[in-house]
Amino acid sequence: MSGNKDEKKSIIKPYYLIIVPILILIAIFVTAKIQTDNMYFSTDKELKDSIVGNKIKNPDRIVYKNEKNEYFEFKNDTKSYSQIKALLSNIIEEYDENGDTLTQEEIDEIHQKNFIEFDYKTASQNYIIQLSENNNQAVIKLSKNGGGNVVCKNIINKNKLKNTVDTLSRKQKATSLYYKEEISRNIIPSLEYKYLSLFNNIEGGTAYQVKIQSMEEYEKFKEICYIAISENITSKTFENNDIILTVSLNPKIEAKVSLGNIKYTYGKIENAGYGYTVHVLIVSKIVNTDCIYNKNNTEIENKVENEIIKNNYNEDVNNLDTTIFVVDYNKFKQEYDTSNSKITEKEALVIAELGFKQAIRICGEYDEKTQSVTEEQVLANNFFTAKYGDPTKQYNEKIDVYAFSREDEMGNGVKVFVDKKLGKIIGGEAFGD
Repeated sequence: MSGNKDEKKSIIKPYYLIIVPILILIAIFVTAKIQTDNMYFSTDKELKDSIVGNKIKNPDRIVYKNEKNEYFEFKNDTKSYSQIKALLSNIIEEYDENGDTLTQEEIDEIHQKNFIEFDYKTASQNYIIQLSENNNQAVIKLSKNGGGNVVCKNIINKNKLKNTVDTLSRKQKATSLYYKEEISRNIIPSLEYKYLSLFNNIEGGTAYQVKIQSMEEYEKFKEICYIAISENITSKTFENNDIILTVSLNPKIEAKVSLGNIKYTYGKIENAGYGYTVHVLIVSKIVNTDCIYNKNNTEIENKVENEIIKNNYNEDVNNLDTTIFVVDYNKFKQEYDTSNSKITEKEALVIAELGFKQAIRICGEYDEKTQSVTEEQVLANNFFTAKYGDPTKQYNEKIDVYAFSREDEMGNGVKVFVDKKLGKIIGGEAFGD
């Protein structure tokens, strides 16, 4: 019997020699994991407000760009965000508000390299942490007006930071920074009053702007603004992009896109006609489209020229024949409601011709050979009677009219509405793709 016990002991002993080291290795791994996590995470109190004292506030998101020009977004309610932020809290030790100043060109060069950027939704004074060779420009605070200044020359253990964000990025979907500008072929005379609430009013009504995030929304605004561009916009466009639609009386529209904001400038174009230019910016979702700046560069240079255009345009409106064009809608409506007369289509045609002549100053001339007419019920509007800068206005009651249309081979055109009773032009509209 004792021989059997010795034999069992000799069999069990090798298992101990295998199992015990494995358990020790597991314990070491778990301990290391806990220590690593503690290295990434600070306490809730430390993560509450900022990274360096009260200097660098918690960003709304952290964006990382690697050497492959791939972008990764870490939002502030994610574990990865907390890991990166906690690590940065330990490696950024200095902060100097009066560091060296950098130009916008230097910032643009940095954006071509490997970096982390702190982005804020409301104040585009982002911070860039350079992960490539940084020439004592490790942390840079961007200026709202362009350029920036160095607030920290060196960060501790840059390689560890880079390795960490590289590792965390593998769990994220990579994206790219892309944008394309398009100008619609159609200049629109005005925006209908009922649509103005859909836009942000820029520069006191000289421009209107809206962010579009779905194909359904785009189709709606395409119809409102008669958008005609070369880019084929589909539902796939909105998988990785948003669209910023801008409608401006100043036809020179330029957008400068960076990770943390979009800056628009507006200017004049020599011999440009009156009307709203429609600008379409297709921009990838990695860009902060909640932070858009609009700057009108034409205030001084266009002051005299715009005053001349305004006066000439208003003079044309003031000289409209009020026996033909409805200027006082309330007076017209009283006459219309009490009238039993009716004009013929032939009589209306003579009146409509005067409308087409006035439409030239608003949306251009169209060949009368393309003319057609339908009988419709429409809302009276100030298409012909609005002065320079006036908002589009429509009235509430529908009027029986002869609607005369002329158009070009692209399907763009203009309508003139002549009421059937009094034979007056009660409005019109431009249309197109």
